[in-house]
Amino acid sequence: MVASRRKMESEEARKVCFSKRRADLFKMASELSVHFNADVAAVVFSPAGNRAYSIGDPSVMDRFLSSLPAPAPPAETEPEPEVDWSVMEELSRQCGQLQAMVDAHKARLEKAEEKLRESGAAAWMMDLEAEVGRMAPEDVLALVTKLAVLRDGVAERAHEMLREALLAVAAPTPTIPTTPPPAGF
Repeated sequence: MVASRRKMESEEARKVCFSKRRADLFKMASELSVHFNADVAAVVFSPAGNRAYSIGDPSVMDRFLSSLPAPAPPAETEPEPEVDWSVMEELSRQCGQLQAMVDAHKARLEKAEEKLRESGAAAWMMDLEAEVGRMAPEDVLALVTKLAVLRDGVAERAHEMLREALLAVAAPTPTIPTTPPPAGF
């Protein structure tokens, strides 16, 4: 029968168990070495990982470590690139401009939200949100589709109105001649 293995919950119980089992493991390693005239070594790390415990002949550890591949030499580090301070200043200036734009947009948003609260439109929007929240998913999808069609229609009409306004401004106004036309015309 194999006992099930699970992590011990208590930190203190885990430390005590580790100490007892470590002692048992080292005793068994010593007995193996004596009874079978074998070279035995064992290394155990504490549960916290901050201490290593070992037993055995150092020559065993040397043989083990010499069979591992040699560590790769440290990669040569590339020299740090030169810093172009004019670029840094330009980026800092652009960052400041972008921050000013963000702040201006935030201020406009706050003003718009205040106007919505004052006009009562916010309450209307909350009522609409609650109504949409009670709708079935397929009804919400139909509503979104209709709103998209409406948005496209409004955008198209706004584009037409803009085009008409631009054409009206750009078109030359007819002038009425102040001199009579030549005779026989």
